[in-house]
Order: sequence, then structure tokens, then C-alpha cells
Amino acid sequence: MKKLSKADITSSYIDIDVSALKWRKNLPEVDLRLADYPPLLSHILNGKEYGPLLNGPDVGRHRNEWRTFIRDLASCAPTNPVVVDRFHTQWHVGHHHIRALVEDDELLMDMLWKWLPRYNGSELLLYRGENLDRFELGRIGTAWSDKESVARMFAGGLNAEGRGGVILETTATADSIIAGPSAHSIYLGEYEYTVDRRRLSTINLKCHFSPPQS
Repeated sequence: MKKLSKADITSSYIDIDVSALKWRKNLPEVDLRLADYPPLLSHILNGKEYGPLLNGPDVGRHRNEWRTFIRDLASCAPTNPVVVDRFHTQWHVGHHHIRALVEDDELLMDMLWKWLPRYNGSELLLYRGENLDRFELGRIGTAWSDKESVARMFAGGLNAEGRGGVILETTATADSIIAGPSAHSIYLGEYEYTVDRRRLSTINLKCHFSPPQS
């Protein structure tokens, strides 16, 4: 069993996850009284698309704007519980797109400690389905599950490109878990915990899945 120490864990710029587009589209735009927050917050809370930002000719400009936006969020914690709940849902829907757009995991994790509802349980045995190439580079995402079957789904499916996927296992202390599953994540059966990997002492590689046959 391969182990990754804390010193081996670096920033990650790519993530693959599953979002329910139907869930996003069925969330109505609402007035959450966001005048005191950065304007781009409405993009997240109302489930707007990220494809035009990531795939258009102005991706560089959008990336700079979103990095500034995330930095601003990290300095202004929300006070409205409805905003917190909506953000939690939409983070689980679209975090892989936000991560690709911002390309700064350190900044994102700092922001998530302010914007996601704090986990208040005990330590947990958690699993993540990761890509082998990214794992060996220390580029590990924040989405983990207490269901090994969920990690298996990602490791053997969407994250099996390149040299294949792996199931990662860690005992996450309470102070490394930013937030528990949102209602959306429970609805999908993924039970996604958001974890700050900078606070994990050891990550074990449990098993490997070969890439799909072409």
C-alpha cells in the first residue's frame, strides 16, 4: 500500500467530479440580498454555467477575475444562513468547474473554511476516487466520501484516464474536515465531505484501476 505524506501534497489544478445539471437548472434564481458581497457570488448561488468562461477566448481575464473574487470571499464570511446553505449546495454541484477556472487550490481551501458550514463531528475514515497521474503529482482534490463504493465509481470511471484511477483512503481528523455532505450530495448518494488535504497526515493508496480500453 503506497502512502503519501503531507510534504508530498501539492496544489491541484484539475479535478473531475459528477454534477447533476438537472439539479442546477431546477434551482430558481432568488434574491438573497447580496449587495454586501462580491458580484460574482450570484454566479455560484444561481447555478450559472462555467463552460463559456472556461472555453471562451477570454479565459485568462475570467481566471484573474475569479481569483480576485475567491480572495475577496476568503476575507468576508457569510452571515446569512440561507446564503451558506445555497453556497454549500452549489459548491458540490460545480466545484470541479470552479477549481478549473481558479487554478489555485490553496486559495480555494482558505475560502472554503469561511464559506462552508463547519463540520462538527469526530474523525472519519474517508475515501476518494482519484486519477493515478494526479495522485503521484500530489494533486488531490477536496471531495471525499465515507462510502468506498463512491470512490470506486470515480476511480474506475471518470478518473481512470491516463494511467488509470486509484482509491485513496485516509483517516481524516475533525480539524481537517471543512464540511460534511450537502443535501445535494446526499441526494446523489455521494455523501461528499470537503477536506483540507493540507491537514491530512497520511493518505493511503488502496487499489488501482486500469484505464478504459480504447
